[in-house]
Amino acid sequence: MELKFIENERFRRVPIKGAVLPAWELYDEALSADVFINVPVAKHHGLSRLTLGLKNVMGVMGGNRGSIHRHLDDALADINSVLKSHLTVIDATRILTDHGPQGGSPADVKVMDTVIASTDIVAADAYATTLFGLKPEDIPVTVAAHKRGLGEMNLKRVRIVTA
Repeated sequence: MELKFIENERFRRVPIKGAVLPAWELYDEALSADVFINVPVAKHHGLSRLTLGLKNVMGVMGGNRGSIHRHLDDALADINSVLKSHLTVIDATRILTDHGPQGGSPADVKVMDTVIASTDIVAADAYATTLFGLKPEDIPVTVAAHKRGLGEMNLKRVRIVTA
C-alpha cells in the first residue's frame, strides 16, 4: 500500500458536459485509478444539508471550490458524472446531526453503528439520508444526481441487505 499527499501539480482540467461546470480541475490519480472507493463520514452540513458520498467527492477537486456553492447540487452532480465512485462506503457509526461540518458539541453526535456500502452512490446517499430522519428528496444533490441518471434514489427500488 502506498500513502500519498495531494500535490497541486497533479490536478488536471477535465471537460464536463454538465449543467453548470464546463470543466474542472480534478486529481489525476483519482481519475486514473482502476477502482475509486469513496469513504465519507456521514454528517450534517450547513449548506448541502448532509455530507455523504456525492458531496465527499469534493475532496479530489482542485481550483476555487468555494465558487461552486451557488449551484452546489448541480455542480456536484457534474463532478460525479465524470468521476465515478465504483464503491461508496458511508461511515455512519457515529453521525454528526447538527452544526456541521465542523460540529458544535458532543450532543450533536448520534451513535448509529451503521456502515452503508453500495456500487450505486445515489442509493447509498439516499439510504444514509434516512438515518438523519430525512427523505432522499430532501437533499438537493441526491435529487440532481438521480435526475442526471447517476443512480437510484427511490429506496423502494433498491435491494437493502442488512447484516
